[in-house]
Amino acid sequence: MSTPVHTIVQTASLSEAGDAMREQGVSSLAVLDQSASLVGVISHTDILGSGMRNAGNRPDAALLESTGTVATVMTPNVIAMDIESTMADAAARMVAARVHRVFITARGDVAGVLSTWDIMAAVEAVRVAKPASEFMSTPVFTVRASETIALATERLAKAHVTGLLVVDDSEWPVGVFSQREALEAGDAPRSASVESAMNAAVLTLPDRTALHNVARQARAMNARRVAVMNRHELVGIMTGVDFAKAIC
Repeated sequence: MSTPVHTIVQTASLSEAGDAMREQGVSSLAVLDQSASLVGVISHTDILGSGMRNAGNRPDAALLESTGTVATVMTPNVIAMDIESTMADAAARMVAARVHRVFITARGDVAGVLSTWDIMAAVEAVRVAKPASEFMSTPVFTVRASETIALATERLAKAHVTGLLVVDDSEWPVGVFSQREALEAGDAPRSASVESAMNAAVLTLPDRTALHNVARQARAMNARRVAVMNRHELVGIMTGVDFAKAIC
């Protein structure tokens, strides 16, 4: 697990939560009440959903309008496990709930957080040799680099995914547009292109690549998603939850 657990108080604003996630390089924060008790979790998903609702579909509006407090949008049902739980049990919870983290408790107090990033490190350490094709997700949700950030953000929400692969006109992966990029583009006009906001660092690997090598390269590149290719065809995507499948 990772420590310390990054936290925020429930009275903080959504902009403060977004700033904290960006500065700390995380996609979620544990939410505490006035007595420092864990009462929820706020993630990119929560902030993005709120910002989209506030902005509406007005052509002249910015992509997102994030107003309100953490308490108004946080997820109160925190997935937590005891520190004596096994890695396999935690990975199984991630896969079942389609979440990228579980909080770890010791005697009722939050002691750490186990994320899919930690799972990837475990996959690398135990050298899981099965190919990426056995764990990848399909279909792959994509967006063209020339399309708008408004369309890409709506596609994220409708597909219930945290990221899209950005492709060029030949369907070759050229970047990633995730919730992180959508939030960073929140003040941009809705008509701005995906290419102007995407993360151009994208990892593409053959579908027969051993999973521990996929994890190693992804961690070295700080890539949260891997485009899985069969020759020149995009056939799948590896996300953190897909790596958890190999552990549970």
